[in-house]
Amino acid sequence: MIVNSKNILPVLKLREIPKQVKVKKLKNLKTLDSKPGVYTSYKPYLNRDEEIIKQLQKGVQQKRPSEAQSVILRRYFLELTQSFIIPLERYVASLMPLQKSISPWKSPPQLRQFLPEEFMKTLEKTGPQLTSGIKGDWIGLYRQFLKSPNFDGWFKTRRKEMTHKLEALHLEALCEEDLLLWIQKHTEVETVDLVLKLKNKLLQADRENLPVKPDTVEKLRTHIDAIILALPEDLQGILLKTGMT
Repeated sequence: MIVNSKNILPVLKLREIPKQVKVKKLKNLKTLDSKPGVYTSYKPYLNRDEEIIKQLQKGVQQKRPSEAQSVILRRYFLELTQSFIIPLERYVASLMPLQKSISPWKSPPQLRQFLPEEFMKTLEKTGPQLTSGIKGDWIGLYRQFLKSPNFDGWFKTRRKEMTHKLEALHLEALCEEDLLLWIQKHTEVETVDLVLKLKNKLLQADRENLPVKPDTVEKLRTHIDAIILALPEDLQGILLKTGMT
């Protein structure tokens, strides 16, 4: 049975994981206590899981097919990875501003900064121990992961997703406003500026593939058309030729 580096928690730099390991009997031993096996300078953060080892050894004794052994091992690493990532997902979700803080007349609020030490403090009550029985230096494992390129890529992806979500919520907030009532209290210049901003919002939603509901987009288009029709004809002609409606 072969275990490749894809089955291992995404914590280590690729150069730390041997892509190919040879196992053979040792010759010309200098010490009597050396044993045949795989040797590495890497120090594991988590204790060895005796249960999965026994389960796989039992499979060998019972001549379980290698495919079935592989399924067991893959499921084990999947569950271990989920136990590791759930606390991170929970903390990152807390960086998202509350929906009630989103105002249609202001730019979408920014995500809070990821603070490693703040995250570490959350592990005492909501750490991987809630879903995994494996003991070890989980804190050390997280610290290593936070310094790795894998975390940087993962967090950039999550940050982009949440930023897009904020933009989508901002669009929804705009759609819920009575924009025709708003233009009655503002000048033509301000109204034209609003139309241009709303058009840019639609272009952004399409360009960045924001998670916006189709009916939200249609509602915003309807708002734009209604605002344009409320303006003088000369401005209507200019705005209808500008961008998309």
